Amino acid sequence: MNIIFKKFPLSIFFILLLTACNLKQDESGNSNEIRVNLLLEDSKNNSFDVNKRRTKLLGAYNINNSLSNGTLKKELFLKIMDQAINLKDSTLFKSAYNSGLSLSKKLNDTLGIGESLSRFGNYYFLKEEFDSAYIAYNQAYKLFNKIKNNYNAGKMLYGMGAIKNNLRDYTGSEVLAFKAIELLKPLKKNTSLLFCHNLLGINFSNLKEYDKAIIYHKKALEYASKIKNENLYREISLNSLGLVYRATGNYKLSIDYFEKALRNTSLRKNDTHLYSIVIDNLTYTRFLNGDTLQLEENFNKSLRIRDSMHNVSGVVISKLHLAEFYASRGDSAKALIYTKNASNLAKSVDNHRDRLDALKLLAKLDKKNAPAYLEEHIALNDSLQAQERAIRNKFTRIQYETDEYIEETKRLSQQNLFISIIGGALVLVFALLYFIKRQKARNKELLLESEQQKINQEVYALMLKQQSKLEEGRLQERHRISEELHDGVLGKLFGTRVGLGYLTMGNTISDPEEFKSYLHEIQQIEKEIRAISHELKHDILISKADFASIIEQYVSNQSSLNNFNYTFNNNADLPWSAIEDEVKVSVYRIVQEGIQNIVKHAKATTVAISFNLTSESLHLTISDNGIGFDLKKNRKGIGLKNMESRISKLNGKITINSIKDESTSIIITIPV
Repeated sequence: MNIIFKKFPLSIFFILLLTACNLKQDESGNSNEIRVNLLLEDSKNNSFDVNKRRTKLLGAYNINNSLSNGTLKKELFLKIMDQAINLKDSTLFKSAYNSGLSLSKKLNDTLGIGESLSRFGNYYFLKEEFDSAYIAYNQAYKLFNKIKNNYNAGKMLYGMGAIKNNLRDYTGSEVLAFKAIELLKPLKKNTSLLFCHNLLGINFSNLKEYDKAIIYHKKALEYASKIKNENLYREISLNSLGLVYRATGNYKLSIDYFEKALRNTSLRKNDTHLYSIVIDNLTYTRFLNGDTLQLEENFNKSLRIRDSMHNVSGVVISKLHLAEFYASRGDSAKALIYTKNASNLAKSVDNHRDRLDALKLLAKLDKKNAPAYLEEHIALNDSLQAQERAIRNKFTRIQYETDEYIEETKRLSQQNLFISIIGGALVLVFALLYFIKRQKARNKELLLESEQQKINQEVYALMLKQQSKLEEGRLQERHRISEELHDGVLGKLFGTRVGLGYLTMGNTISDPEEFKSYLHEIQQIEKEIRAISHELKHDILISKADFASIIEQYVSNQSSLNNFNYTFNNNADLPWSAIEDEVKVSVYRIVQEGIQNIVKHAKATTVAISFNLTSESLHLTISDNGIGFDLKKNRKGIGLKNMESRISKLNGKITINSIKDESTSIIITIPV
C-alpha cells in the first residue's frame, strides 16, 4: 500500500495544464462579447447547481458563435473549452473544440490550433484515456515548438511526462520533465516549474531513489514560496514530501509534513479533494507508526468526504485503509467486508492499481480462497504490464516521430544555408576550370586505373559466383539422392519387410511362392540402388508395362500386405507415354510415400487413388478413412517435406485436408 504515485491524484497533475489559460479580453463595447463573458462567469458560480452552470455555459457558446471578430471569438472558444472540462460537459466541450479548431485553421493561427489541441489533450487526460491525450499533447508541442512558444511547449512536455508517469515509464517521464524545465526556467514560470519539480519527485519516489525525490519536492516548495497565491501549491508539495518520508519508514517526519499541510485552515474550502487526501494520508501514516488515537474516526471522515464528492478511486483507498485497520484489531469479518467492497468498486471504474492491492489484501484475510485471489492478482498484473508496455511502445513511436520532425526542421534550415553558399561557390567553380584543364591528363590516367580495378573486381565476383553455383549443384544432387533413397528404396524395403514378417510368423514360411516373389522384390531393390548410384534411373521408367498399371500393382501389393481395401481410378484419356519421365518418377514416389504414411499412422481400412487430367494439369488424389491429424499441431515429417520438395520442383501444388478421427486426403496438381 506504499505506492507513491497512486496516492497522488491526476487532478493535481492537471492544475498546471489549465494554469494561465485566462486569455486577455477585448475591451470593446460589443454587447454580445459582454454577454458571453457574463455567462462564463455565471457558469463558474459555485452557488448554482451543475445543470444551471452548464446551461449558462451553453448560452455563452451559442452567443459566441454569432461574434464577427474572429480572433476574439477564438479566444472565447478556448475559455468555453476550459469551463466545459471543469463542468465535465463532454458534448459542449467537443462542440466548442471543433468550432475553435476550425476557426483557428481558417485564421491560419498556429498558436490557436496548438491551444485547441492542448485542451483536447486536457479533456482526455482527465478521462484517463492517455493515448488520445498523449497524441494531442504531442501534436500541440510540435506546433508550439515550431513558433518558438516555449511556455506552452513546456506545458505540453509536462503533460506527456505526467502520462508516462501514470503508465510507470518513470525514466521517460523524467526525460520529458527535464526538457520542460529547460524551456520554462528562463521564462521564470514559477507555477509550471513547481509542478515539473514535483513530477520529478514523484518519478524518483517510484524508482525508490528517495534522496533525489526529497530534493526535487523541496525545490518545488521553494517555487511555491515565489508564487503570490501559494497555498494550494504549497500543500501539494507538503503532501508529496509526507508520502516520500512514509515510504522511507520515517513516519514521524512524514506526519509532520501532513500536519503542516492541514494547518492551512482554508484548505478544505479551497480544495476539498486535496484535503481528503491529506487527512487519509496522515491517518494511515499514524496507523503505520503504531498510533491508535482517533484512527477510525479520521479514516471515516476522509471516506465521507470522498463519497460525497463521488470520488470512487478515493473511496477505494479509504476502504482499503479501513480494512487494514480492522484487520490489525482482529476484526477480520469487517476487514473482509471493506476489502471486498473496495475490490468491487475498483473493478467498476477500471482502477486496476488499487484492485491489485485489494486482491493481495483479500488473499491475506481470506485464507480459504487465497489461491484464487492470488491467481486473479497475477493474471491482472500480467495483463496490465502487457497493456502498459504496448502503450509505452506507442508513445515511444510518437516521440520518435517528434524527433524526426525536429531533425527535418534542422535539415531544411541547413538546406537554406547551403543554397546561399552554392551561389558564392559558383564563382569559385569558374576559377577552378583552368586548373581542371591542366589536371585532365592526370585524370585520364586515374580513370584507366579505376576501370582496370573495376574489371578485376568483376572477374573476382564471377569466380565467386561460379564457385557458389558449383556448391549449389552439389547440394541439390545430395538432396535428390536423399529423396530417391527415402521415397523409393525405403518405401519398397518397408513393404517387403512387412510382407516377409507375415510370411515367417511362427518360424515357418506359409507361402513359398509368395516368399520367392519377395526375394525377387529384394533383387529389384538391389538393382534400383545400383541404378541410383549411376544415373538414378529405376525400374519405373524402363518397365514396358503401362505406368498406371505399375501404380495399381504397387497399391494392390500393399493392400494385401497391410489388410486395407483400395479403389484405383485412372482417367483413360491420360497420355502417360507423353508425360515426362521426371513427372512420372515423382508421382510414383509420392504415391509410395502416401501409402507408407497411411500404413504407419492412419489405421485406415480403405484407401482411394485417382488420376485426372484437366486444363493441361495432372491431378492426383490420395485419400483414406483413417484417424486423421491436426494440421496446426502436427509437425511435418521428412516424408511430407520430400513430397512438397518434389512438387515444388515441378511447379505443382499440394493440398492436405485432414479431419481428426475421420479421414485424410492429399490433393496434388502438376502442370504437364
